[in-house]
Amino acid sequence: MQELNEQILIYLNSLTSNKIIASISSIFADSPIFILPLFLIISWIFFTYKVKDNEKKKNLLFIFYSTVIAIIINLIIQNLFHFDRPETVLEWAWNLILKHLPDASFPSDHAAVSFSFLSALFLANYKKTAYILIIPFLIMNISRVILGVHWPFDVLVWSIIWIISAFISFKLLKKCNIIIKLNDCILKIMNYIKL
Repeated sequence: MQELNEQILIYLNSLTSNKIIASISSIFADSPIFILPLFLIISWIFFTYKVKDNEKKKNLLFIFYSTVIAIIINLIIQNLFHFDRPETVLEWAWNLILKHLPDASFPSDHAAVSFSFLSALFLANYKKTAYILIIPFLIMNISRVILGVHWPFDVLVWSIIWIISAFISFKLLKKCNIIIKLNDCILKIMNYIKL
């Protein structure tokens, strides 16, 4: 399995010999992740001033919770298992474009957050938005492999697991009385400060 992982990584990293792919990968390796807070903030403001819909705001909170759950799951796994980043394999295979990489390779935080966010969008009936965002998020996750930040299986195999965080948020937390009260409290506070 590791041999296949290395072969895919080396092949994808070799694509950086094309300056256009190298530039796109450098830009997309991180930038699409900023869509998440922008979407949540802009939507919250829209549902506060334009549409005035607290139910939609609650859905935004559950989308946020699903990404938090994905991060928590990631942190737990990263503390239990340690996998080196692929930079050691790529030093002889190709040039690294990104320097000073963080320590943990597995699982991918960007993949976890982006896939849980997309899943939550589907569950919250933002299907058109989710379909539009699939493309930049896929490019982002593939770019992180191309640039040697992650092994292909860090992103590919484990991305399915992060979909679970959206289901936990929308199927379990929506029925939890503590979360319901927390959401009501958040909405009251935000309403008080005119947000």
